[in-house]
Amino acid sequence: MGAGSIQTTYPNPGWTASSGTVATDVGGVYSVFANQTSPTGAINPVASNQFTVSSQLTVVTSQPISGSVLQRGQTVTIDVAVSTVSAPDTSANVYANTPSNQNMSLPQTGFGVYSRTYQVLSSDPLGPWTIVVRAKDNSGNSGASSPVIVTITKNDLIVSSLSTYNQRGSPTTNFSPGDTIYAFFRITYSSGPTLTTGQYSVNLKNPAGSVVANLTASYDGQLFGFYTSSGYPVSTFDPGGTWTVVVGPNSLNDGNGNTGPNLPTSVPVEIVTSPLSYWPFVVAGIVAVLGGLVTVRRFDTSLEGFQHLEQMMGGPLPRGASILLLGDAGSGKTILSYQLLHDELESGRLCALLSYDAFPEDVQARMTEFGWDIISHLRKGRLKIIDCYSGLAGQGEGAIKDPSDLTELNIQITAFIAKAKGGPVTVVLDSLTPIFNGVDDKQAVNFIQTLGAKVKKTGGLFIETASKGAIPDDAVAKLRTMADGVFELGIVRSRGKSHRFLTVPKMERRRISSDSVPFQIDRTRGFVFRVSRFRLLKKRFFDFLAQHHVFHGSESGESKPKPPPIKGPPARPR
Repeated sequence: MGAGSIQTTYPNPGWTASSGTVATDVGGVYSVFANQTSPTGAINPVASNQFTVSSQLTVVTSQPISGSVLQRGQTVTIDVAVSTVSAPDTSANVYANTPSNQNMSLPQTGFGVYSRTYQVLSSDPLGPWTIVVRAKDNSGNSGASSPVIVTITKNDLIVSSLSTYNQRGSPTTNFSPGDTIYAFFRITYSSGPTLTTGQYSVNLKNPAGSVVANLTASYDGQLFGFYTSSGYPVSTFDPGGTWTVVVGPNSLNDGNGNTGPNLPTSVPVEIVTSPLSYWPFVVAGIVAVLGGLVTVRRFDTSLEGFQHLEQMMGGPLPRGASILLLGDAGSGKTILSYQLLHDELESGRLCALLSYDAFPEDVQARMTEFGWDIISHLRKGRLKIIDCYSGLAGQGEGAIKDPSDLTELNIQITAFIAKAKGGPVTVVLDSLTPIFNGVDDKQAVNFIQTLGAKVKKTGGLFIETASKGAIPDDAVAKLRTMADGVFELGIVRSRGKSHRFLTVPKMERRRISSDSVPFQIDRTRGFVFRVSRFRLLKKRFFDFLAQHHVFHGSESGESKPKPPPIKGPPARPR
C-alpha cells in the first residue's frame, strides 16, 4: 500500500544488470518496472512504464530558402540551427554539400547556430542544387536537415572596352588603305571575376553588313584584356565608309556553359579612301574611252578561287599519294597545307597534323582566322594534332617530348592509322625542317619515306612542307623523287610589296600545267589565283579541239594551240 518515487540521471553508471550488460546508452525503447514487492506477489500486475532513448539531432535550415535562383558567381549564405532533445547543441560538427557534391564545414557562429557563405563557382553544375546539412556531436548523436532545393543558372559574359587599334598600337577608329585593324576588349562575368582564358572571334563587317574577316582574340596579360594579334589589312579595294567591329550575341563561351553577350557588342570604324587610290580605274576608263585596250586588259585579269589549283594539277588531289609543298620562307606553304587539311576534314576523312612549327592552339587560331573551323572535328575525334613544337620550344608538354625521337613519332602515327580500321587517312607534316635539324639526312629521308608509304597504303594523302635553303639540296632532290606531286611556292618582294607564285612541276599520272601562276592569300577564302580570263578560255577551247582531233599539227607562238601535254612517267612500283 502507499506510493513512492525516485529520480536518476540517464544513463546512470551505478545501475547494475540483473543479467547481461547494462547498455542504457543505446537508442531504443526501454521498459521500467518494479522488480520487488512485499509480501512477494501481493501486487499483480507490477507497475511498469516505458521511455525512449534517441540519438537524433534536430537540424533546421533557415537560409537559403527553397526555390531560390542563384547565378554562377553569386554568394549564398547557409544558416542552420542544431539542437538536442532538450537544448541547442554547441559541440556538433556540421557539414553541407556543394553543387558538385563536395563537403564544406559550417563553423558555429552562435549558440547552437552554424553558418557560412559559399560563392557559386563558374564551373559548378547548372540546374537544381539540393542542399542537405548534416550534424554529428562528440556523443555520437547525429541528424540531417530537410532538403533545400535552389536552382543555379549560368553566369553571363559581358564585353567591355571594345576598341580598335592600328598597326602602330595607337587607339583609333579611322583607317586608310595600308593600315591594319586590330581589336581589343575585356570579358567580365555578370557575377564574378574577369575572364582571362580562351580565344574568341571578332567579326569585321563592311558598310553593306557583310562579314569580311574573323579576327581571333587571345588574352594579353600586359593589356589585361583580349587582343587580336593578327589584324585586317585595309586595301585600296575595300570600300570606304562606316565599318563595324562586332562581338556577336552568345559568341563567347568560357568552356563551362557561361555565354554572352546577350546582345551584339560593336564599335564603328571609318575607312577613308583617297581619290588617288582610284587612279588606276580612272586611267583605265579614260583609255577605254579612247581605244578600249586598257579596259580589255584589265578585264582580262581575274581572281580564281582555290579550285583553280585543280585545273593546274589536272584534277583533284590524287588518293594514295604524297604531296610535297616546297617554297621560300613566307611563301604560304603552311597556309596551303592548312587549307588542304580543312578540305580533307570537310570531305569526312580522318586527319592528323604533325605540328613542328606551331603550338596546337596557334594552329587552331590561324585556321579560324580564315574561317576554317576545326573545333568540331577535334571534338568528334576526326582530327588529331600531334604537338611536336612544344618539345622544340623546351616546354616538354607536347605529345612528342623529344621531336628528334622518330621512333616515338612513328608509333603514334601507326596507332593513328590503326584507329581508322583500314580506312584512308590524311597526314599533314608541317614542316620537315626541324626533322632534318635533329637527325642526319639519311635517317630523316628514310623516316619520311616510311611514313609516306604507311599513309599511301591506306589510300590516303600524305602532305609535307619544306622550306628552300633550310634542307640540304641532296635531301630536297630525294624528297622530290619520292613525292607523287610537288607544289613549288615562290615569293618576290619589291617596293614594300610581296608577290607570290605557285607552280605544279610534278603530278604523277596527270596532265598538268607547269605555268607559274600568281596568287594572293585572302583572309576569307585562303588561296586565290590571278589568272587571265582570255587565256583560260583559250586553253579550254584548244583543249576541246584537241580532244575532238580538230588540230593535228603544231604551231609556235603563245597565241597558237599546243599539243596535249605528254603524261608523266608511269607510277613507281608499290
